[in-house]
Amino acid sequence: MSIHLGNHRGVTCAAAITGASLLAGCSTSVEPSYQDPTPQARLGAIADSAKSGSTADLPHLIENLSSDDESVRFAAIGALRRTTGLTNGYRFDASYSERTEAIARWKAWFASRTASP
Repeated sequence: MSIHLGNHRGVTCAAAITGASLLAGCSTSVEPSYQDPTPQARLGAIADSAKSGSTADLPHLIENLSSDDESVRFAAIGALRRTTGLTNGYRFDASYSERTEAIARWKAWFASRTASP
């Protein structure tokens, strides 16, 4: 998987997510999981979600936009963009307040998708 989201600190972000995907595919003792608080487990779960394109994982991906770990935020927005075609103005490297506003937009977008008519 390679999603180009720009250049960050001199590293092409497309390469970074590809690397995260490779790490998630390596044999490690960490199982991919959204319930596990470790970045390695979450990166694995996010990579699985991006690969499957399942909309059932959207709440988990949106939740991970607020991670303290920059690589988790980067992978989460990449998976959301791949699954939905949207970013809702979210940038993984934006300031906390800018990320918070964009996360609110993601939550509102998701709520509008799941609201009963």
